[in-house]
Amino acid sequence: MNRHLYLISGLGADERIFNNLRFPAGYEIHHLKWIQPLPDEPIGSYAARMAGGITADGPISLMGVSFGGIMSLEIARVRPVAQNILLSSIKHTSEKPPYYNWVRKLRLHQLPDSLIYRQRSLVVKKFLNIETPAERQLVQEYLSKRDYGYLRWAVNAILHWENEAVPSNLVHIHGGKDMPFPLRFVKPTHVIPDGGHFMVLNRAAEINRILTETML
Repeated sequence: MNRHLYLISGLGADERIFNNLRFPAGYEIHHLKWIQPLPDEPIGSYAARMAGGITADGPISLMGVSFGGIMSLEIARVRPVAQNILLSSIKHTSEKPPYYNWVRKLRLHQLPDSLIYRQRSLVVKKFLNIETPAERQLVQEYLSKRDYGYLRWAVNAILHWENEAVPSNLVHIHGGKDMPFPLRFVKPTHVIPDGGHFMVLNRAAEINRILTETML
């Protein structure tokens, strides 16, 4: 009987982010879609609604990139999950960089769209460690989106996210050159020394090797 693996992309990305990954035999692969948040919706409530897209019976495995990794942990609170696999993400509160708290306390994320979200291009391209034209194209498509309501909700959710309970059977793969979540604050189970925040695309060979060794 096949096992089920649900993939959750990062903020603003889609299933193409997983194109270079190869999974062990015996898994049926699904893409768990992001949904529109309700006004001021808590992340736990959002995760419970998003989990409605999981149609497989019994425990499933979740793989999430960046914010998708955070969401996989929230989903694991509301339904049985055999294994969480985090890529370029964080698993508890202490792994958030301290300056995220400064942004939250100063409410910089609540500044007008014209000052932050419409001007985010240079910051985003720098933080994602873009290396190839294909990656640049994906990021350009993300930057062309104008759903600032969703973006504001997601940024607020990350800044306020708190979690101390780490599930068993967790695999956490992180890049040594990750900028949104610098390695000095993170304690992953596996490190790809030259990996950046986009390593799911450009360091797929190393990630695939780890998945072969660690997936249940």
